[in-house]
Amino acid sequence: MSKYDPKAQHPRSAADPRPACIANLAEIEPETYDREKDGVAGKSWDIGEATGAKLLGIDVTEIPPGKKSSHLHSHSHKEEFFYVLEGRCRVRLGNEEHELRPGDSLARPAGTGVPHQFHNPYDAPCRVMMLGVQAGKGVEDVVDWPELNRELVVDAEGARKIVRKANP
Repeated sequence: MSKYDPKAQHPRSAADPRPACIANLAEIEPETYDREKDGVAGKSWDIGEATGAKLLGIDVTEIPPGKKSSHLHSHSHKEEFFYVLEGRCRVRLGNEEHELRPGDSLARPAGTGVPHQFHNPYDAPCRVMMLGVQAGKGVEDVVDWPELNRELVVDAEGARKIVRKANP
C-alpha cells in the first residue's frame, strides 16, 4: 500500500466515489525538511505517490522566504520539468540566475551538466510543481552536487550511494 493511499488516510464519503488515482493536495500530508546550516528548507507534497504514478515523480514544493529548495545539482539521466504555481522565486542555472513567477515553466533535460537550484529571496512562500523521471524505476541517475563535491548514484533498481568526488 502506498504511504499516501487516499483511501487509507482520507476515506472518501459515499458522495465522493473518485478512484485512488485522483487526489487533492489538501489530502496529502506534506514532508517538511530544514537543513538550516545550508539554507535549504521547504515543504513537499508527493502527488505522484498519492495518485499512484509509477515512473514519474511529481511534487509540489513550497520554498519559504529566504530559503533554497535543494543544493545546486544536475542529473545524468533524470529529466525534470518545473512549473511555478504561486509566489515568486529565482532559479540558478549554472552561473546565471532568472526570476520566476506564477505560470513560468522550466525544463531541465538530463545530461546537460548544468546544475540548477531554486531559491526564494522574497517575503512570501513560492510553490513549484516539480516533475521528473523516477530514478530507480528502471532508470539510473547520478546527481552531481558541485558545491558539496559529492554525487548520489542511483541504480536502476533504486539502490542509492553517496560518493565523494575525487579532488581535481
